[in-house]
Amino acid sequence: MATKIVYRCKNTGGPDGDCEHAASNETLEASAVTFNESGQAICPGDTVFGEPCGAVLEEVIPPKKLPLGIIAGSVAGLIVVACIVWFFILGGDAQLRIDQTSITLAPGQSVKVKIFNDGDASLKLDDVTFSDGEFSVDKAKDSLEIAPGKNGFLRVKFAQNAQNNIQGKMTIDSNSANGPVSIDVAGNVNPWTIAEKLNSTSTILGKE
Repeated sequence: MATKIVYRCKNTGGPDGDCEHAASNETLEASAVTFNESGQAICPGDTVFGEPCGAVLEEVIPPKKLPLGIIAGSVAGLIVVACIVWFFILGGDAQLRIDQTSITLAPGQSVKVKIFNDGDASLKLDDVTFSDGEFSVDKAKDSLEIAPGKNGFLRVKFAQNAQNNIQGKMTIDSNSANGPVSIDVAGNVNPWTIAEKLNSTSTILGKE
């Protein structure tokens, strides 16, 4: 495809006055100009004094315009690249999951609570709190930060010298997208309580 050439008149401020095409700074198609014997493009139109301009024109090669489809494709490509960079640099979301809905402990007993990360970013545990001070937790080193698709655990303990049965909650704060996660915790100081109640109320167990 041949390069399109246009012309511009710069005859401003001369003794003959500005040419009309120079004053408007417009470009002229080759078909709109005439050429002198030397092959130079001559500016059409008049000066501000009504005289023919006749100034030699400056040749201009306009910048090429990219097709709209190429521009749209380039923009879409940049958006995709930006999204990929954002994902790998900033990451997605962590997603904390606990399959257990409750745990019951005797005095001095401890159990593992398994923590899953179902998200696509590292899960970072911030704090674990209980509604009652008789419960405590040991965070294993591999559970302070859990990689996507992996799991870790917390070890929950009921106080050795606990005197009363306790019903409470354990709450885990983290960077998980689903916010703080809680499960029920129970401390049972008398594991035979249920059996004793059954024995005292059962008509079968009361018969000799």
